[in-house]
Amino acid sequence: MLSFIATLTHGQTTDQIITQLRQVNAKVAGTPCSLGKGMLISNKAMNVFLNNKVSSYLSDGTDLSLYKNYVNLNTAEGRLSINHNFHQPVDSDDYVRSFVIVGARVNVANTYSSRFSNKYFNNQLGFALQKTWMGKPVTHYNNCDSQKFAIDAQRAVLLNSLAAELKTKASDYERALDSVKQSEVPGQSLTSARNTLRRDFYAALRLEYLQKFSEAQSDLLVQSNNFNLVTDNWTTFGVYLPIIPQKFQVGTDVGSDVSQRHNYPFEVFLTHTRFFESPKIGRIFFTLNGKGFVNNAIQSGLLYQADVNGSPAANGTEIVTINGGNRFIGNYRNFFTPAVSGKLVYIPGNSHVGVSFRMEKNFGTYHALNSILGIPIVLIDKKGAPAINFECQLLFVDMSNTIGKIQLPGNKTSIGVTVGIPFSKIVY
Repeated sequence: MLSFIATLTHGQTTDQIITQLRQVNAKVAGTPCSLGKGMLISNKAMNVFLNNKVSSYLSDGTDLSLYKNYVNLNTAEGRLSINHNFHQPVDSDDYVRSFVIVGARVNVANTYSSRFSNKYFNNQLGFALQKTWMGKPVTHYNNCDSQKFAIDAQRAVLLNSLAAELKTKASDYERALDSVKQSEVPGQSLTSARNTLRRDFYAALRLEYLQKFSEAQSDLLVQSNNFNLVTDNWTTFGVYLPIIPQKFQVGTDVGSDVSQRHNYPFEVFLTHTRFFESPKIGRIFFTLNGKGFVNNAIQSGLLYQADVNGSPAANGTEIVTINGGNRFIGNYRNFFTPAVSGKLVYIPGNSHVGVSFRMEKNFGTYHALNSILGIPIVLIDKKGAPAINFECQLLFVDMSNTIGKIQLPGNKTSIGVTVGIPFSKIVY
């Protein structure tokens, strides 16, 4: 009798998992081919597909990553950011709709180098909080032609292969479970122990094969390239809240006493990105960004930079050399700066190297026009997923020549590198 109950439970549970897999497949296969767009893989499979494609560009903390955790390092700004995605996957087959990311930003380069150059630290530490809303991804394909027909057939084979594998795995487990003797589980009911183990096993088996089906569909779409275009979009709103203020040593003129001034660089931003993936053309990101932040006269290049050299003069005034060192001369003030920017990133199909261009216009007291020309490079792991992203950047500061007292007026071009590292699991 016990054996019959176990076999019945086994059959029902295994069949339920396979039925759920078939329901996911039927939802995708049922999309009319005459539409020319829709689903070629399931929603959760598209989450995996987008994660591997979108995470190939991770240059800044505001760029999208569907990994639970990721790190960004910007050498030009000397900033390190660590981010965590709080999205919790739903049990049904659905695309990622929205999530919240919390991150910490810290200035690392300036503080480290300042110890060896005897300059004041430009400490920066704060938290970033951002909310992202994802659009519904759309796949375009040939109307009632080879692309959808081929994917439907290949996905059907994949489904039945996984179903056979699942049945074998469940049968092997049931035989092992039936071999457990009462003497091997002393102090407890053998029936209760088997039922508990069986329940936990099938719950884990269900999650395992739903994930396997999603990942295998994503691999199928990537390897076959049986689509014309995948499009998606997302919008992110965020704030940066500083904890430690920026501190500067400032004197109104070369003969005045130096005082310490502070700035809390609060920031609020809104970005919108359109994403395009084509087997023939490649990958395109187009991002529009609007932000406002608490700026100051020093970061805007409105003050002279000075250093104290030699001994005090007869009147007690220190001898000051302009354009050197870590003290600033002029009228210090904090002010709010709004800015808008646009960024275009292009990565050719099957390439690990691309090109990016970003243009930023500031308004108000600091109204410089800045731009960045970049070469993004993505390294993949053995599964083909992005493992680490680099972007070599050429930065052009104040292209419109609006800053009259910038610290290095003849050198408005610099080089930087960003590093983006996604890790942990993805958000399904």
